[in-house]
Amino acid sequence: MRRFGRSRALARAGFTLIEMLAVLVIISILAVFVLRTLMTGEDIVRMEATRGFIRQVATMVEEHEVERGDYPPSTFPSQMDPKPTKTNMGAEMLFITLYPADSSKWRAREVPDENRGNVDGDTTKKSATMYTKADAFEIIDGWENPIAYIHRRDYEKPVTYVTIDPLTGIEHEAMVKGVVNPETGDPYNKQTFQLISAGPDGIFGTDDDIGNW
Repeated sequence: MRRFGRSRALARAGFTLIEMLAVLVIISILAVFVLRTLMTGEDIVRMEATRGFIRQVATMVEEHEVERGDYPPSTFPSQMDPKPTKTNMGAEMLFITLYPADSSKWRAREVPDENRGNVDGDTTKKSATMYTKADAFEIIDGWENPIAYIHRRDYEKPVTYVTIDPLTGIEHEAMVKGVVNPETGDPYNKQTFQLISAGPDGIFGTDDDIGNW
């Protein structure tokens, strides 16, 4: 009987330990959720700064249309050599177009260093931009993630984007395409282009995304 009583006590102790672990897991999940939903003052400042920066980039894209007769492409042309990987393609093609290696071509005014990055880390054999390094640069937002760029003709073509979660440092992949205006059923900026920041959570397709509309 003692042996039986001891095994029951051990079972109770084991069950309590499992319960504790389950509670800890639930608390961890809730903590991450709460941290995501509670926007800090710093995030609010970065959101406003990113909105303003997206307006500046949109102006540069429009200037390109005036100079060259079309908005920058958001997919790599077939004749382009070398090509980066297709991850973050629209953001990289925008950078290549605004800052071409060929100095005889029109170039946009340079963005600050903090708004230039290479989030997915890809490179080409030789530089495709005005910079010496052969990084496939992107224009990045206040959380150091790429600002997705989509020409109107590519709204329906999903492109893989890689971002870094500012809270956890975890890498995220998302398929990004033109965002649809629920009021009209058509993409925002139907006849021009879209610029999209993944916002404070670093994940495209959530409510805190920031766009040029």
